[in-house]
Amino acid sequence: MLLRAALLPALLWGLSVVTIAYTPAPAQAATADTSHKPHHTQPHHTLHKPSTAPSSRSVVQARHALESARAQHEAAQAATERQAAAVAASRAKQDAAMAAAANARSQARALSAATLSATAQLQDTEQQIADLSDRMDATHQEQQALSASLLGHEQALAPILPLAVRLSVYPSDTLLAAPLPQNDAVTGFLVLRGLSHQLQDEARDLREKQARLTVLDQDLTAQKTQLEALERQQASERATVRQQAAQARKAQKRADSAARVATRALQAAMHRASSLQDAVARLEALQTAAEARLHHALSAARARPPVPHELTPPAGQSSGAQSPDTQATTSQQDTVQDSTAEGPGLNAQGGSASGLKPVAGTVLSAWGSHTESGPATGITYRTPSGASVRAPCTGGVDFAGVFRTYGQMVILNCGRHYRFILAGLSELSVDTGQDLTKGAPIGHMGNTGSSARLFIQLRHGQQSINPAPFL
Repeated sequence: MLLRAALLPALLWGLSVVTIAYTPAPAQAATADTSHKPHHTQPHHTLHKPSTAPSSRSVVQARHALESARAQHEAAQAATERQAAAVAASRAKQDAAMAAAANARSQARALSAATLSATAQLQDTEQQIADLSDRMDATHQEQQALSASLLGHEQALAPILPLAVRLSVYPSDTLLAAPLPQNDAVTGFLVLRGLSHQLQDEARDLREKQARLTVLDQDLTAQKTQLEALERQQASERATVRQQAAQARKAQKRADSAARVATRALQAAMHRASSLQDAVARLEALQTAAEARLHHALSAARARPPVPHELTPPAGQSSGAQSPDTQATTSQQDTVQDSTAEGPGLNAQGGSASGLKPVAGTVLSAWGSHTESGPATGITYRTPSGASVRAPCTGGVDFAGVFRTYGQMVILNCGRHYRFILAGLSELSVDTGQDLTKGAPIGHMGNTGSSARLFIQLRHGQQSINPAPFL
């Protein structure tokens, strides 16, 4: 009994040592007798193991997603900065192009003003040719009338010319040879004497008309010579005007083309910047969502709170920086201009005192005169062949081209809602959007002789008004 009492504690101690040293596998532990193990050990292991691993994986995945979103956002932000630099460079190029366009526009206006003298000389020559042509026509008509009158006189005198010649040589013998009574002979003598005076008057009239015909022939010859000289002068002046007008036209086109190219380049750059800014906004939203998921994963894992700087989003654009959208709006506000520059308006006193005619020729129908379609709403000129047409005011060309049945037409914006409409031209020397100085060449009439017609209308807003006081 004493031996059993001494060995029992030793056996219990050894059993406990073996139990602690040898821990069975979970499956074996589940089938073994649990009466020798503490009751709380198994539940502790079965609860802790399944919950820790999935939470750790979600935290890691959320961190990776956040890092990827940050990297994409930083790359997009860098691209935005590069694009902003590109927009700034495009804007600088546009400013330079606009300055060049303004310079070219000034040159175009200067070239347009330089054509005034040549165009005025050309119009004066054209008017001289028209007046000389009218005088030549009148001279030719008078010449034809005198020739017809001389022919009529010759035909009327032809039957009595032999008798007149005989009487002028043998007046007495002619009367004595006639078998007439004395009284009849005296009467015949008196008649022949009166007829002789009439024939002398007729002969004198014929000599005067013949002399007039000679003068008219000389005048026609001189007028033809003068006309030929004027036509040569007109051809030279017309070539000069067309050359100067073409130079002004090209300068205006260069200015407009440079401005359009620069504007398109800036708009493309701003569009790219705007698109990139949208992409940055989407990436920022993606990053915010990734941060929210990371917060949720960390909260679910009940881990330590994340370090604040890990969850702080990258700093965005500074508040003073201008977004591409704002830059686009500002640039569009800076670059929007009217399609044509308006003129200073019209002044009836200044217009009437200037004496500037838009074209050589005569007025065929005045404003308000009766026509088949009612009162005339403009002035119609009958112009010489190929006559040059001049700008009746300073301003910009709203339209230049063919319009319906009016032929070549120009609408000139004089400013203050005044617009001149000139229709019926055959050739234009200006383009839409071109700036013109008063008196600058617009175009030329057709080579259709005296049938060329130029119609001029003046509108103030939508109302047609009399253009005569302004021409």
